[in-house]
Amino acid sequence: MSSHSTALETMLPITAPGEGPLRRHTHTYQLMRQCIHCGFCLPTCPTYALLGVEMDSPRGRIYQMQAVAEGRIAISPEFIEHMYCCLGCRACETACPSGVQFGKLIEAAREQIQLEIERMEQAPTSQPPGGSSAAALESGTTRLLRRAFFDFLLPSRLLLTLFFTTLKVYQRSGLQSLVHATGLLDLVNALPTPFRGQLKTPEALMATARGDLFPRPLPEVTPALGERRYRVGFISGCIMDQVFRDVNEATIRVLAANGCEVITPPQQRCCGALHVHAGEARRGRELARYNIDVFESYHCDAIIINSAGCGSNLKEYGHLLADDPLYAERAAAFSAKVKDISEFLASIDLNREMGEVPLTVTYHDACHLIHGQKIKQQPRRLLQSIPGLRLVELKEADWCCGSAGIYNITNQELAGKLLERKMQHVAATGAQAVVTGNPGCMMQIALGIRERGLKMQVLHPVELLDRAYRAAGLYRQPAAAAVAHRRRQRQRALLVGMGAGAGAVIGFWLARRSR
Repeated sequence: MSSHSTALETMLPITAPGEGPLRRHTHTYQLMRQCIHCGFCLPTCPTYALLGVEMDSPRGRIYQMQAVAEGRIAISPEFIEHMYCCLGCRACETACPSGVQFGKLIEAAREQIQLEIERMEQAPTSQPPGGSSAAALESGTTRLLRRAFFDFLLPSRLLLTLFFTTLKVYQRSGLQSLVHATGLLDLVNALPTPFRGQLKTPEALMATARGDLFPRPLPEVTPALGERRYRVGFISGCIMDQVFRDVNEATIRVLAANGCEVITPPQQRCCGALHVHAGEARRGRELARYNIDVFESYHCDAIIINSAGCGSNLKEYGHLLADDPLYAERAAAFSAKVKDISEFLASIDLNREMGEVPLTVTYHDACHLIHGQKIKQQPRRLLQSIPGLRLVELKEADWCCGSAGIYNITNQELAGKLLERKMQHVAATGAQAVVTGNPGCMMQIALGIRERGLKMQVLHPVELLDRAYRAAGLYRQPAAAAVAHRRRQRQRALLVGMGAGAGAVIGFWLARRSR
């Protein structure tokens, strides 16, 4: 991202986008017009704080969106750069005195960009003189990666499982350590490919994948412990279920301990959050319709999610499908039932039968929880209810850590600067653990901890509640979990053997290459 302002180039003739996302009057255009350009958002915007560029501030971006919507400027590489430089953290929404819903605006702008690229691809000869081509707006490599990630990988539980199984084999077999020790990662990272210099961060972020190689489906129905007070649906998520399966298992146990019959539909799919945040809203709407169909048949009192980014999107299904005559009302009803796990537990008569958890923790506010869902005090109250737990407040707890969906992969330099700022405050707390309610934040902060050699854990709030209930003897680790632990040990032994064999092959190849 350039650190200097880029002039907005007017290209004539320009056609306003008609019925595209930026011209939906009840959705987006009127939301843009709410902005009075007062500047209250500027001190809260991480990209503006880092770059000092007006066009990389919320009001600057809104100015550009409105110009595109009215046909005064075209969608250009500069416009795309400013829109995708945004973290989508929505801190500006919390600061805005006019109530501008910037999250909806940035998602609409990115959707408009993707629609324009598709239009150019379908009619490449219709561009005005001096206008941008589809290739100028988005490279072929980026387009291919988008299609692979958003159209195939995320919507498919099978492909996701295969992908993360491969990752776990790489981590647990010793191959990852060997690749680092031999310098093979540096060698590949330096090759003249479109990903040159960009491979280390994604590889380092994924050092925390937990659970079995092939995780079994979560139980469709988990009965309440004691009297059933609620029937809740549980959305297991994509990254949370693959990387932090134990958080999902803890969530189900804690809900059951609080009188919930927990329904986890095995046929549920990705919620579409990453799609919508990245401008792939058409695919996001398809996933939203599918999940609404799935959960409606279970007639749940509430639908629980433990991932802040997913929860923010799920609560906006009503907005996402407002133009759909078949789903508009159903989407609004679905969204009204969605509750973050901390929001739900703080709203009910919480089971206080807890044992001590002697731990000093600090809490990081995930952006889509505090700014997107306006949930701030509920997680803190839950943590403070745990005997023996000491909560130390974190300076700038509501400042983005740089994760922001896939931002820490696509915008590594800025994400790294934000992580550095966050970690300075984290280290100053002296806490034993950082607690946060979003898998992306958990991976990003864990990366910062490893890079700095800090002796800290990264935990989800529900994991600590689970520990407290277990300490009180409310439930014990079931035999199935012990069997699964032994199975993981056997898998690890097998993988280490495989890794040793692969390491010998790689070592032989490197030795021959050096000669």
